[in-house]
Amino acid sequence: MAGRPAMESGVYRRTRSRYRSRMSDSERPRWRPNWRRAAVELVVIFVGVTSAFFVESYREHLAAEEDLRQASVGILSELRSFELRGGEYVAAFTGPLERWREADAAGRRTVPEFYRIPGAPTPPTAAWDATVASGVASQFEPDFRWRLGYFYSEFRGIHDNYLRHLDFVEREVLPRSEGGPDAFYDASGRFDPAVRVHMALIEEFTADLARLSRMAGELADELEATLVDRM
Repeated sequence: MAGRPAMESGVYRRTRSRYRSRMSDSERPRWRPNWRRAAVELVVIFVGVTSAFFVESYREHLAAEEDLRQASVGILSELRSFELRGGEYVAAFTGPLERWREADAAGRRTVPEFYRIPGAPTPPTAAWDATVASGVASQFEPDFRWRLGYFYSEFRGIHDNYLRHLDFVEREVLPRSEGGPDAFYDASGRFDPAVRVHMALIEEFTADLARLSRMAGELADELEATLVDRM
């Protein structure tokens, strides 16, 4: 009986030893591959998320570039139109004024003529307005953006003045034209001072229109060169 506990103790020790051996051979090694797999999965997730971020950023960059390109094409079309039409309108406004001055210098009374812009009296600025409203204008270089904004502000401003000139012509000049040259001269032969002042204002408008038409051409050349560089 005295040797039984010792034998049981020996059996217990051998059983425990075999159990530990199994644990070391089967259970313990499982943790190492699990940690490796978890680490690999984390790396894969990180790489995937990072790649998706860069792909999305690149796609947004391409979309922004395309928006800027389309806006530039629209503004370029407007500027070329202003450059061409502005030069034509300057000549159209100047001709009648010069003919009246020649007649007046020769002592001949004549009905003053004033050119009127056909169609809409204000320039179309939809391309620039859409570019500003969409925020795409912020992608232009700061100096170029400022000069574009200045141009459009000035161009609209002189046409606002033109609307007042047009109102004067339609209200004061055209109705009196039916009465012939004498309707514009008083009894002493002096030409109507209000119409003379209007002529001076039209000359100012014409000078501003010529200046801004040249500026439109310069901006168009610069924008066109930028578009070529981006291609």
